[in-house]
Amino acid sequence: MDENELRTAMRATITQHSEPPPMESRTALVTARRAARRRNILACAGTAAVVLGVTLAALPGQGYLGGGTGWAPAAGPSAPAEAFPTAFPSGQVPSEENTKPSWPAEASGDATADSGVHYQKGVALLEKLIEVVPAGYIVPTGNSPDDIPFRYHQATIEDGHWVYLVSVQLVRAGRAGQILIEVHEPGHDLPADPCELAQSFWGIGGSCEKRAVRPGEEAGIVAGPSTRDGVDQWVAFQHPDDTVVFVAQGLSTNVEGGRPLESLPFTVDQLVEFASGDGFK
Repeated sequence: MDENELRTAMRATITQHSEPPPMESRTALVTARRAARRRNILACAGTAAVVLGVTLAALPGQGYLGGGTGWAPAAGPSAPAEAFPTAFPSGQVPSEENTKPSWPAEASGDATADSGVHYQKGVALLEKLIEVVPAGYIVPTGNSPDDIPFRYHQATIEDGHWVYLVSVQLVRAGRAGQILIEVHEPGHDLPADPCELAQSFWGIGGSCEKRAVRPGEEAGIVAGPSTRDGVDQWVAFQHPDDTVVFVAQGLSTNVEGGRPLESLPFTVDQLVEFASGDGFK
């Protein structure tokens, strides 16, 4: 084969084979957001925004999900989440532009709300969380020396539904732990079984037990023998309207040099009450 024949063969190979399909940005984005959310809370909920921003910067038009600090009840039902595009109009060829997710107007170019009803619900959840902190604990304001906020709230659209994440650092006698709540609005694909639901929290797993809350309703409870991923104990509950609430607490904040609490701030009964009540829905 001479040079001309080789060139002809290569051109034929290119023109006769279809272009490989573009990467589905939605799948990549959701995976990155979930990983970033976990890192955020583990860092005590501040650096999370930076980590997520960096993670998603590699994806066109992507945003991030955070980690936290504190909260309060929502004033009313949230507006329906704007769904991600799942198909292209007939005859339209996928491109970098039309494969990008469609973000709601209240999120300025990414998945995290910075205004609007969902943003305000995150603020309300944080205020509510601060209200239930037990006597004797301090909820500091501001940031740590590493610029990690002690109080955090966030609302993010994930896979077509809204997720709220709030957390606060709890300080007592020079020691610090944390409590956080994660709320998934209806439309998620989380497990229905209470223990499978609890074990799905950040993918940590753990030994689970079920506890009856009301007739026909159970909460899943996971308690580890030692701190793992910044949380020692958590409860998961799925409400009749399909809203899922996770409530987790930890003896430490994973802040370098910090001393952990000597005991967990809340009882299991209190965590179950928070998860199954209407205050954090």
